[in-house]
Amino acid sequence: MIPLSPGERQRFERDGYLMLERALPPAELAAVRETADAAERAWRADPALPGTRIPEFLEIPAILEYHPRFFDLAVHPAIFPRIREIVGPDIALVDHAYYITPPGGSIGGDAWHTDVRTRVPGVWHAGSTMMVRAMITLEDIAADGGATLVLPGTHREPDDTPIPPVALPEDMPGHVALTCPAGSAYFFHGNLVHSPGNNRGAVTRRVLLFNYGHKWMKMWSGHEPSAALAARATTPLRRQLLGLTPPYRGPDAELAGA
Repeated sequence: MIPLSPGERQRFERDGYLMLERALPPAELAAVRETADAAERAWRADPALPGTRIPEFLEIPAILEYHPRFFDLAVHPAIFPRIREIVGPDIALVDHAYYITPPGGSIGGDAWHTDVRTRVPGVWHAGSTMMVRAMITLEDIAADGGATLVLPGTHREPDDTPIPPVALPEDMPGHVALTCPAGSAYFFHGNLVHSPGNNRGAVTRRVLLFNYGHKWMKMWSGHEPSAALAARATTPLRRQLLGLTPPYRGPDAELAGA
């Protein structure tokens, strides 16, 4: 288990995001790619399965349902302990998915947003870490390849701070494109202003998403665990991540035995 270093903590608090390049070693990355490809084939073969199917973007929600390897990634020892330290020991999953962004789509500037401020009213979000969203990249992500775009430091802004209007996401002044090699992971504060970028490259962008909140928060609709997935939650921490433990009372699950 790799904890958050003081330097990483400082960067995250300053910028609102953290990049972990090549978090997955090559053999593990290859196994994850194979599993993700199988999940994508199964999803594409059955149009009745839930998800988003538009030219700009494909989303396979509740990806943990497709293979146990995805649950292992949600508690990956090189990634998860850092996120748990930021969110707190009452950490739980809010949603989880597989994002596929083919080249050639068109995303407008109104895609800039935060994940929390409009969803959790009554909380002073600039002083709270309600969610941390983590992405694991299965392909190299170039600046023109649909990279996630972020505005560093905006997680500390007052909740009523307007997002400047732009025609395209890439037109936003001061943005940073989260480019990285395959097998990397990055995560960002739920209040950080961010946007998907347009994929103008030649490679389909493929990333796994694990969105972490607190165990008293409901999982987003469509991500509640099936009986089969709940049965695979064989440790206290995994049960907590799936919302299968008391939300307010009782001890939070220890990191050991993830």
